[in-house]
Amino acid sequence: MALLLAGGCGERPEGERRAEDPEPAPDTALAALPAETEIVPVGGDIQRPERTRFEPPAYPESARQRGEEALVILELTVARDGSVAAARALRGPEDLGTAAAEAARHWEYEPTLVDGEPTAVRFADTIRFLLRPAGGHGMRLPPGAAAPGPRIGDFPDWEVAGHAFTACPCDTPCPCRSNAPPSHPPCHATTATEITAGHYGGLDLAGSRFVTLGPETWVALYFDEAMGEPRRRAILGIFRSLAPGAPQRYRAIRRVPLSIDESRGPGEVLRRAVIPGILEMETTLPLEDGRLAGRIPGMDVWSNEIAYGRTGVYRFGDPEIPAAWDHSGRQSNAKEFTLNLGMYREGRMLIQHADGSGDWTDAQQALFSCARTRSP
Repeated sequence: MALLLAGGCGERPEGERRAEDPEPAPDTALAALPAETEIVPVGGDIQRPERTRFEPPAYPESARQRGEEALVILELTVARDGSVAAARALRGPEDLGTAAAEAARHWEYEPTLVDGEPTAVRFADTIRFLLRPAGGHGMRLPPGAAAPGPRIGDFPDWEVAGHAFTACPCDTPCPCRSNAPPSHPPCHATTATEITAGHYGGLDLAGSRFVTLGPETWVALYFDEAMGEPRRRAILGIFRSLAPGAPQRYRAIRRVPLSIDESRGPGEVLRRAVIPGILEMETTLPLEDGRLAGRIPGMDVWSNEIAYGRTGVYRFGDPEIPAAWDHSGRQSNAKEFTLNLGMYREGRMLIQHADGSGDWTDAQQALFSCARTRSP
């Protein structure tokens, strides 16, 4: 599965071109701009405009076959109406740069106002090409590679029950939950999880609380500081068992003062997670008979069902990664789960059969059929 992450870097980077970088292509699309158009570089008081339409590039088969992952830096010229008039690769492998530039010509941005007038601007934007296996959980393997190391049967049996909620910048419903690329990449998804009952081997995991950041370039794991080393290792073991043999790459693993709280009112529940100085996020969810209402199928590591909520604050910032954002008021979803290793061993999780195609796969459709014929 090809995963494409887009972001911005504001200005053209300094420094000499690297040997593997393509020669900057000419601005052949500039003919779309009137000859007298003034193009203003972004910088100083002129901010990089917000992108309003994103089209992911096709992952070139040549790059896929050689297992190439790279960050491509583009130079974009955006017309006064926000359309991309020209795009060329400044840095990155040639085939990936070409694919990124072709896709970028379909992007759209908010018009940039200078002294109150729409103005054509030039700036750098980036897109990261990543490869990861179908059903990825933040762990990745090169294409076609066999996964070395432990198999799923090598892990101790585990079973956990609890609840979790996720916030991210995507639209509602979140396309990532139904086997499609994110609507607002990169995927700044943060999940707060509390295990209320369960075990890993013979170790009791009740009361374990942690926050995961990812599952892409920002992968981090924050453990409640009250959790001891055995429970922290057990949680890492559970994550390894979800995609055995795939490397887990964390930007940070830290112990922090973490609170995950909820307050219930008539027909709804407010769930809130706080790491002082790092994270604050909350969602309000509908309830019916004490359970989450409006549950629908959704890909998640903990459950095959999710429920959408109303996102309040969602702010994150950690200078040690470093990363920071504010996606308050965007998308959030929650799950209540009872899960065990056997469900992954038997391939019963929707997320195990993801391919990013934008529609449910045949294997996922088969799981829906099983769920419909199962007794309530």
